[in-house]
Amino acid sequence: PLEKMSKVVCGALTVLLLCVLVVSQEEGINLKDGDQLGSAQLDGLPDMSEPETRKKLKCGICKASVMEMLYGYLKMETEEGRKLREVETVEILESACSLHMGEYGLVLDEAGKPTADWINDRAVLKAKGGWVSRLAMDTCNDVYNEFEEYLVAAAPKTCKIEGDERKCQVQPVVRHICQDGLRLCPKGSFPEEYAQEGAGGEKKEL
Repeated sequence: PLEKMSKVVCGALTVLLLCVLVVSQEEGINLKDGDQLGSAQLDGLPDMSEPETRKKLKCGICKASVMEMLYGYLKMETEEGRKLREVETVEILESACSLHMGEYGLVLDEAGKPTADWINDRAVLKAKGGWVSRLAMDTCNDVYNEFEEYLVAAAPKTCKIEGDERKCQVQPVVRHICQDGLRLCPKGSFPEEYAQEGAGGEKKEL
């Protein structure tokens, strides 16, 4: 994971708070808390009143939620060097939302406008806070609450340590939860790059 310092720049969006995470070590730019988002950024926010837009946003963050839970399990299993007990698995899956989903935000395009794509990379400019962060947290909680038993059973079978190779076969789990279960993702929304990824691998844009 990247260990870079960052500043959070917040602006008011009606009664909601939206924050833009700004990282720019090369230019040495450090914006201060309280700076306002430009009107172009506010106008460019995804329209949550549009069903398709809302579904795309929830599909992306549903995928991210499942991945965080499975990789959290794999990380702990790697550290312990053994298969985890059920109580340990429950604890890891249950804590994934509060530990990781606050890092997710919407990627900013070249014009600085928020897109409908999620990312948690601290080196990438993104919009977070307000309804954006609430949507990430709420969707993650829905995933865990509705599929707890399935996830607890699937994690040990999905994530494996084979010699020096550590990986999770996430695609079937994501499909079962986000596509077939919660019906947040349309069929065919799981490209091959989501099939497996090593523990501690580079985070992907969703």
